[in-house]
Amino acid sequence: MEEIITVIGAGNGGMAISAYLASCGVKVNICDMFPQYLEGIKKDKEITLIKDGTTTVAKLNMVTEDVKLALTGAKLVMVITPSFTHKIIAKACYKYLEDGQIIILNPGRTGGAIEFLATIRSLGCHKDVVVGESSTLVYSCRKHDAKTVEVYGTKEELLLGVLPAERTAEAAGVLNKYYPQFKPVGSCIETSLSNIGALFHPTPMLLNIGRIQSDKRGYRWYIDGITPGVAKLVKEIDKERLAIAAVFGVKIFSAEEWLVDSYQTHGADLYEMIQNNDAYKEIQAPPTIEARYVLEDVPMSLVPLSELAKAVGVATPNIDAVIQLTSTIYGRDFRAEGRTLKTMGLENMTKEQIEKYFMTGKN
Repeated sequence: MEEIITVIGAGNGGMAISAYLASCGVKVNICDMFPQYLEGIKKDKEITLIKDGTTTVAKLNMVTEDVKLALTGAKLVMVITPSFTHKIIAKACYKYLEDGQIIILNPGRTGGAIEFLATIRSLGCHKDVVVGESSTLVYSCRKHDAKTVEVYGTKEELLLGVLPAERTAEAAGVLNKYYPQFKPVGSCIETSLSNIGALFHPTPMLLNIGRIQSDKRGYRWYIDGITPGVAKLVKEIDKERLAIAAVFGVKIFSAEEWLVDSYQTHGADLYEMIQNNDAYKEIQAPPTIEARYVLEDVPMSLVPLSELAKAVGVATPNIDAVIQLTSTIYGRDFRAEGRTLKTMGLENMTKEQIEKYFMTGKN
């Protein structure tokens, strides 16, 4: 019997992963609760994938906005959407999940898996499911049009954390058949603290807001937008992230180590490594500041990092500054909107209790 994999999300990453899996002979169901994202692929059930210099037309098993249909019979469910939708998707899925399914958030950002699991459990779903998260998306990719997506780079390695942690090998065994890059780690606290989007998205957006709003020609996100000065602030935020990890006793990559491990780039410092990364060369900046680099990565990445830091007494003045400044500019309270200790189920917990929760999903 052919394996069915369901992909929830028909954006850049969802289309790329769906097309790749389908090209491997997998029966792929792609689902998006916003039908407009499916319009280009629904008629012919095809995605054109450009990867490694080769163009492949991949045939899908199902294209639907019906979550129940999409989930039925799927062993693996890949959720590839902005992290501010994870709770929405959990609420849409909980009735239709089946025993033995493995749900992976690609990526979970910070606290994604524990939020997803807590949501379905609170709604009464007690199916025997595994919920996990990756530390980042496997591809650097962009859609050319409604049915064509190009992969610019593929990560050499990305971390996989699972709830409960004792079932990590099971989840990795399913994923590694198609993506050997997924590396199992001890718990979801490691994947959550390895959230590189927290570094490379909000701060460059904040420091380039004037350019995005005034220069209609656009610019390259990494190559033009992360200048030596921008890289310096990104590095300071990285130091705060590493300090949080140290208190929890978790060894994670610095931004520089991650770039070398993921892309085999090189350079004397963070700025040079970004500039020398071929996978980043053609990635364009968003044409508007209303983009997930702030709308997702401030509330779902920086806020939970700040909250975890507060729980264990780590100062994060630079992370907090970016949260405050973007909240002011956007006229929103990103801290209130984001993943706080309370919304993650971690309020009033000790360090040891938080560590246990990230291992088991239970108090």
